[in-house]
Amino acid sequence: MVFKVTWYNTNKTVVLQQYEGEATKDDLYEMAKESARLLNSVSHKVHLIVDERKMDNVLNTSDMRFLDKLVPPNQGAVVVLVPDHRLRYKEVIHNMGNKIAPKAFVDETIFASTLEEARHYLKEAHNIEFDDTSVE
Repeated sequence: MVFKVTWYNTNKTVVLQQYEGEATKDDLYEMAKESARLLNSVSHKVHLIVDERKMDNVLNTSDMRFLDKLVPPNQGAVVVLVPDHRLRYKEVIHNMGNKIAPKAFVDETIFASTLEEARHYLKEAHNIEFDDTSVE
């Protein structure tokens, strides 16, 4: 498996999605399904950190619509980790995706370049607590 989807804190309010190698679109779909399974296992709001620093797939409108159908109602903010040099590209794709698949490309999508930045945003904006077991 070239991805990992795990709870990122003991309160189960953040899910971390990480690619660990070259990922295909099928891997992306499977990761989205696993993430939805975790979110559906709790009733409270859950925020996502999606680490795309090792992923370079281009989504088409069919991909976006498929992902949109998987989004549980309790999904909160999404923080996407991207390399700085791909930030503008990701913002453009997000804006297009928001029109095609508004649940998958939520308004509260934040781009960051490190896990530390993602954690900082979620702490400040949503009062999320992280513990020492959160991976870095």
